[in-house]
Amino acid sequence: MKSGKKGFTLIEMIIAVGILAVLAVGIIRLFIASEVRHEKAVDLDLAVLNTNAVIEEFQNLNNPSEFASRFTIYFNDDWERSNKDANTLYAIYGDMVKLSDDQEGLLHLDLRTVRLKPYPFEKNEEYEIYKISVIVEDMSYWGEDK
Repeated sequence: MKSGKKGFTLIEMIIAVGILAVLAVGIIRLFIASEVRHEKAVDLDLAVLNTNAVIEEFQNLNNPSEFASRFTIYFNDDWERSNKDANTLYAIYGDMVKLSDDQEGLLHLDLRTVRLKPYPFEKNEEYEIYKISVIVEDMSYWGEDK
């Protein structure tokens, strides 16, 4: 059936809008995924900075073997140290132990930085951002106080 009017039919318009909607959903998912990746990259950068700061704190202690134990440091969403509460978003779990009895004066420090709440559209409740193991010297054992 041909009519003398030019234009699109209702079916053609519905199909075009449907195709645009499918494309829009794909593009929105890409934007969300890129935002999550950006947030993970920023978290990794700040996790490395804060973990290195913790390592430096232990290296500057006069007698770190007194502090050998497990510990947790909590951070809010701005990576400022805080107490564990509803605004706590990140944590650094640490474990410091003597390396061995025959290697006195050396301590093994394990640090693990995690995000306590999931990223958008992810299911992991606790997401590991960064992990490092280092050896810290107890300078007081060597007779070299800082």
